[in-house]
Amino acid sequence: MYHSPVPLIIIRADCPALIEVNGQMLGECTADTHVALPASDTGDYYVSVIPLRPEEPRWAVTRKVRFEGGLLTGAPAADVSICSWPGGVYEMCMHTGQAALRHGAGFPRTLDQLSYSIGNHRRTLTLYYEGGLRLCIEDGGKPRTGIALGEGSYGTLAVYTTGGRQFAAVRTADAAGEQLLMLDNDLNAALEIAAAHITLEEDGICAIDPIGTLLGHERRIRYSYSAGAFVSAQPETGFFTCAYARPAAGVQLATAFCEAVREGFEQEAIGYLAPELEQAFNFDEIKDFLGDFQHCRPPLSDQSGTLLGLIAQEEDRLSSARLYAFTFEDGLIADIAEV
Repeated sequence: MYHSPVPLIIIRADCPALIEVNGQMLGECTADTHVALPASDTGDYYVSVIPLRPEEPRWAVTRKVRFEGGLLTGAPAADVSICSWPGGVYEMCMHTGQAALRHGAGFPRTLDQLSYSIGNHRRTLTLYYEGGLRLCIEDGGKPRTGIALGEGSYGTLAVYTTGGRQFAAVRTADAAGEQLLMLDNDLNAALEIAAAHITLEEDGICAIDPIGTLLGHERRIRYSYSAGAFVSAQPETGFFTCAYARPAAGVQLATAFCEAVREGFEQEAIGYLAPELEQAFNFDEIKDFLGDFQHCRPPLSDQSGTLLGLIAQEEDRLSSARLYAFTFEDGLIADIAEV
C-alpha cells in the first residue's frame, strides 16, 4: 500500500456513498471505510460521490483530479481534501453537497429571570427565546433596554461580585459551546467570552477549551477583575473537566506521545519512552526528528498497531503525511523509525 509502483487513489466520503470514477462504479464507502484504484502516471480522473441515505438532504458531487508524471497536480476543489502518503498514495476525502436544515420557529419562552438592587431601585433582567436569545432589562419596573444575544437554546442569569463591584452574568449556550456576557451597573459590557466550558468562581472566571488531543488536554484561561477591568492570566494546560488516563501500548500510546511532543509537553512525552530511548535523545532532538505536523493517525487499513502518519498541512485542502513505525516494550516506546 505504501510503496505502490503506480499512483494509488484512496477515496472516502463524508457519508455512506457510492463512488464512481470516470463513469465506472467503484464501490461503496463512508468516512471510516474506503475504496481504492491505481492511477496512470498522467491522466484525468472524474470522481463522483453519490449519497446513499435518502433521509438526509444531500446531493451528488463530481470533481476532477489530474496526474502528471505520477504526481497530483493543482489544488483540490473546496469540497475535496487530499493527503499524500509515502509511496505515491493519495487519500482523497469527498464532501457531498448538503442543504441547510430548516427548523420551524421555536415557541417564545422565558429561560431565566433575575432581580437585584441598583442603588435605590430594583433592576430586573429577563432572558428569553424569541427567534434567538434575547435579554430584556427593566429598571424600577420600566423597560430600560434590550439585547439580542444570537442563537442558542439555553441560558442562565446570576449576580457576580468581585473586587467590590457587582455584575450581571449572562450565560448562554448553543451547539458550539458557552458564551458569557458580564454587564456592569451602567450596562456596559465588562467582559465577553466564548468557550466550550465557562465557570464562575470566587477568584475569577475560567474559560476552558479542548485543544484536540487524543487524551483530552484542555486549555484554561482565568479572568480576574483588577484596576477597573477584567484581565486574563496566562493560559494553563491540563485536565480540568476530565481525568488523565494513560494510553495503552500501541497506536494510542504513539499518538499520545506525538501529540505531547507537538504541544511541547516535555515531561509527558518523555514519560512514554523506554529508559534507553529517553537517555539517547533530548526533547529538542525528538521534536526535530518528528518535524512539524498538525494531525496524526494510522494509515487506512493498517492493523499492525505500530504505524502512525504525521500529517502536515501544505496548503488549502492539501496535506502530506510522513510515516513512522513504533516499537513497544513493557508499555513504553522502545524505538521510532521513519518508514
